Amino acid sequence: MDSGETKAESHNNTSYAVLLDPEGDVILVVADQNILVSSVFSKMFGPDFSKGIQIRHGDRPCVNLEEDDPKAMESLLRILHYQCADISFSMEPKPLAVLAIHCDKYNCIAALRPWIAQWCSNHPGITAPEQFGYMLLAAYMFRSPIFSGLAAEATKQLAPGFVSVWEEHETLALLPETITADALSEQITQTLERLHQELQSTEGRLREQKARYTMPGFVCVNCGRIHPDTAKKCHPCNNTDLFSRRCTSDYRVAEYFTILRRCELWPSLEPFATLALSDLAFRFKCAQTDYKHQCGAKEDCPLRRELELLSERVQWILKCIKGIPIEKGVEATHGRRHSLSHGHLPTVLG
Repeated sequence: MDSGETKAESHNNTSYAVLLDPEGDVILVVADQNILVSSVFSKMFGPDFSKGIQIRHGDRPCVNLEEDDPKAMESLLRILHYQCADISFSMEPKPLAVLAIHCDKYNCIAALRPWIAQWCSNHPGITAPEQFGYMLLAAYMFRSPIFSGLAAEATKQLAPGFVSVWEEHETLALLPETITADALSEQITQTLERLHQELQSTEGRLREQKARYTMPGFVCVNCGRIHPDTAKKCHPCNNTDLFSRRCTSDYRVAEYFTILRRCELWPSLEPFATLALSDLAFRFKCAQTDYKHQCGAKEDCPLRRELELLSERVQWILKCIKGIPIEKGVEATHGRRHSLSHGHLPTVLG
């Protein structure tokens, strides 16, 4: 057992033992793979339990942890036994959530606090709904202070139908509904309503501004073609009745909805039902930069001002999204925890 690991074939499955402490007292067997790992709590092995009595008689009892994940338990116990050279400071969301569940189950979050800070703050590039779910679950189980900020970011990045995606992943059911259905979903819905209100309010303000400004070029009353200032007639329809173009309230409203259509914000039913808040904010920004209108008002054209204001207000609304207090669901988790106290670290033997 010098190497700390042995391997053997059993029932066509590979099993191996990890030696964490040569002086340890207990052998722990995890799941069907028969990976032998160790718990970290003395209460399980105290004088009031059969395994504790065996330890005190000089035996090494074997405890089967059939419901525990082998990889998560191995990582957990390696850290607790200071054998963590190969453990990364970053983890994928799902295995991190599984590890967090085990840390919560065995009440060893405090012992892993430095690692937890690294894992929870190092999650670049997550985009899939289930990844946000696993990261939230990990932060929630770890009682991490980043939970609130992560929930705010998830509010911006998750599409309205994220709950149906989460329901496909059994592990995510551990997140209480007070966080998912009540808090996250409600916050997304309320913010979507505010953005839609801004879209409609912009139309109303454009209609109220009755100022008229000249625009370059002429328009043919027959075909609607636009011609340069030097044009004398519309050659395609041979019409000489050309009228000066005007930037009016009706024109600006029509142009506003044309821009919204180009940026796929109108009709609004589909994008507001399917897109994340961050995606909608990007489209509103595109609408602002899509402005190509020219009139005598120049920089003060109401359409230009309203598009800029709309984009700024959308960004401000997203910036003001608040995180969800972790306390919203902590009580639900307490009922699932195993209240075990810290104690002598048992060993992992083959």
